[in-house]
Amino acid sequence: MPRGRAKELMQAHIRTVMSGHVITTGPEDSALDAARELATHGFGAVPVVDGHVRLIGIISTADLLNLLHDEKRLDAMTARDVMTADPIAIDEFATADEAIGLMRNAAIRHLPVTREGRLVGMVTAGDLVRHLLKNYPEPEVA
Repeated sequence: MPRGRAKELMQAHIRTVMSGHVITTGPEDSALDAARELATHGFGAVPVVDGHVRLIGIISTADLLNLLHDEKRLDAMTARDVMTADPIAIDEFATADEAIGLMRNAAIRHLPVTREGRLVGMVTAGDLVRHLLKNYPEPEVA
């Protein structure tokens, strides 16, 4: 595959790679409900947003796993209690290359996508792998 194609894929706006269908939770919602949403939908993280859909935190399965392992009572906690506040996020017009750099440097697999501070989507490591695989030809079918 030509080198120009790889460069083109790396410069794609993240809005073309992200998922716009995102399950969110509010800061005062139950941490147990957030955990159930993650388990039900198979997502690795749920963004925490305020009433104006501004990103204020994120809850990952790793966060929940640590709490459950330590035998914390999720039904007695809110999303605000368990979220990582002010999470790393990326603007929808940033490039795939920038998203990969952020995710690698921060050792994260889920990156909220924002427009002027408001959540518009989520991009995962898997989304980026699928996007970059477009650089390879489809296998031949016999």
